[in-house]
Amino acid sequence: MTTETDAEYTYLEVPPMPEMRGCVGLVMAGMAARAKIGVGGLDEAVETLESLHSEQEPTVYRFSMDEDRVVAEIEDPADGVATWRTVVELVS
Repeated sequence: MTTETDAEYTYLEVPPMPEMRGCVGLVMAGMAARAKIGVGGLDEAVETLESLHSEQEPTVYRFSMDEDRVVAEIEDPADGVATWRTVVELVS
């Protein structure tokens, strides 16, 4: 299992434009394919990530992969300090 200190992340910053919302789905699908995770639950995972897209400011996502698992997090800036909230975890 990957820990916070040794995890490798892929970051995606999506501009606040509605037509850009689908970008996060492409990244999630690619990560799931790379981790050899089946498509079960992928639609729901993408819907969840897309629903978090802000139309007021860029939305920053980060993805990590560990064995047969993909984790998607969203940046929650609070008091100028970025924290990450896990919003999707796909496991095979």
